[in-house]
Amino acid sequence: MTTTNDIALIATEVETLEADLLKVNATIDLIGKPAIDAANKIDTALADAKGRLGTALGNQIEIERGQRMRGFTNISVEVRPGENLISTGFVIRYTQDTWDVALGQTVPSEHKCNGFAALADNAYEYLVTIKPHAIPAVIMALAPGEPEKALSVYLQGKARGYFKG
Repeated sequence: MTTTNDIALIATEVETLEADLLKVNATIDLIGKPAIDAANKIDTALADAKGRLGTALGNQIEIERGQRMRGFTNISVEVRPGENLISTGFVIRYTQDTWDVALGQTVPSEHKCNGFAALADNAYEYLVTIKPHAIPAVIMALAPGEPEKALSVYLQGKARGYFKG
């Protein structure tokens, strides 16, 4: 598991190696081959550190996403047909762990909202990344196979009041 401290340490290592590489590159004309060898070693270490930093940041993003998605157990979208996509309504229901003050613990709680614009950010992310099959076909038709893009096109069209053809 990657921690923020690991990322900070790796970032510091990258900065130090970059500074060292600049110093060594400045001495290549004076020292010659030993400076070139040192620059190559530092360059290799720098590439390794940047790779580790990228991996650590990617791992942290996945851990944070997992924490945001934890607690969601269900999501469904009810379509309320209208004359066209602009007038079609959507009722989204999802279950998410919520703190219950009376019980003093976190319990699954049913949530409901009218329309995708009213959907909480974490619920939107859950829908798009974990349960894209719950997105209505009429919206998925806007960008087949790309749930995030399909919802983005839908929300933009809904805001404009028309969909580009």
